[in-house]
Amino acid sequence: MKRLIAALLLTASAWSRPDPYLIVPGKGFGSYGPAMSLAQMEKKMDPGNYLEGESQGRPTVEIFAMDPFLRIIMSVNHRRQLRSMWVHGYMGKWHTAEGVRLGTTMRSLEKINGGPFRFHAMSDRPEAGRIIDWRGGRLAGPYRKVRLTFASAMHSEGYSDLTDQEKIRAEKAGVIFRSDEPLARKLNPIVETIELAF
Repeated sequence: MKRLIAALLLTASAWSRPDPYLIVPGKGFGSYGPAMSLAQMEKKMDPGNYLEGESQGRPTVEIFAMDPFLRIIMSVNHRRQLRSMWVHGYMGKWHTAEGVRLGTTMRSLEKINGGPFRFHAMSDRPEAGRIIDWRGGRLAGPYRKVRLTFASAMHSEGYSDLTDQEKIRAEKAGVIFRSDEPLARKLNPIVETIELAF
């Protein structure tokens, strides 16, 4: 009986532990967020897993730098305060409470949102693949400061089934898609970047 109780207590404590890979909009990734200083983050990292650098002229910091499934990139201002943090790739351990993660398909995202949304075509512009309007769906409120971006069209599930004309439209600058359009459904792009702004 005592063993059964001990096993139940261990199971309950495992369930009550916070998820170390949870993305919380407005707060951060796991135990990392704007309340923590960069010096504190660096102390938590093994050597080589904390790197300072630059992206598009802005200073950046990477944590879990050697692990592609955990790597977090952060942009900081000149006072070394956190401005945003993001994960990038085709798969990874980080996820939101709603189940959004790197590699989530457009159709899955539409189900989570409870309806269609709008996004930029996968052009060569900086806004390429970015979701711009949840159209009042379930993600509209909680994802106000979350930027999700789809991977380039060629990494989409249905790219090889597109005609040449459809490929041109999918990658044309200035085109805005609705996720319930036939071409968007056929393409079914995947999430490549999840960014939180603070």
